[in-house]
Amino acid sequence: MSQTSVSQYGAASFKGMLDGVGSHLVRSYAAEEVIPVAYPVKLGTDKEKEVLKATAGAGVIGFALHDHAREQSSAGVVQYAQYETVSVLTSGPMWVETDDAVVAGATANLKTSNGKVTDEAVTTGIEAFTQVSVKFLTGTTGAGLALVEIK
Repeated sequence: MSQTSVSQYGAASFKGMLDGVGSHLVRSYAAEEVIPVAYPVKLGTDKEKEVLKATAGAGVIGFALHDHAREQSSAGVVQYAQYETVSVLTSGPMWVETDDAVVAGATANLKTSNGKVTDEAVTTGIEAFTQVSVKFLTGTTGAGLALVEIK
């Protein structure tokens, strides 16, 4: 899709974006299905080579990074196609989507319905990450982007 307009000031960040030049651990896997950027992923059928969108907090190994090779669709979606190589951040800071207000310093949990993160307590539809630790480095006053640290 071609760019048809330019704003004077770009956004400070976008979902799936790495933050800073510090320590990051990124691994490559094949997408076993279509995976949106910034979506939490779990190991796929071939656990050494493939990943799937996470459907629960228990299996998450990291988040799909925006790698600048992705093109935004006309619907505004940026994703990895099935069988493409997915860059997965398993440790380090990155920007992710929330659909509610979150507080800096809080532990992030997974909303299983949409793959977004929240600081709400674990309950039906909200699960804790068990293989990685995810903490909010920035807060939001509503739905938007928040910086998290994955360990």
